[in-house]
Amino acid sequence: MINGFNNQPDLQIPHWARLLSNYYWRVRNEGRDKAKLRKYYRYIAKEKLRLAESGIDQQLINAVCRYLASFNVISGNKLQKLLMVQSPQLAFDF
Repeated sequence: MINGFNNQPDLQIPHWARLLSNYYWRVRNEGRDKAKLRKYYRYIAKEKLRLAESGIDQQLINAVCRYLASFNVISGNKLQKLLMVQSPQLAFDF
């Protein structure tokens, strides 16, 4: 198999970021239609706000968005470090 056709990232993003992943995929694939790009960037902003209001760490949300926008190795490493750290906001007390 040729590696150029397999564009799946190695890092698994959290389950709460699936909608962001969908929006960033659409931004990458829309091309030059600026109206559609603006539409999806508005959706991304609303989703980021919704996630922040639900108690997810803002730094983690920004790291996920940075990774989804570029699939860069450096941003993936930063995201992986943030996912390894146990955040008090993500811990559940039963």
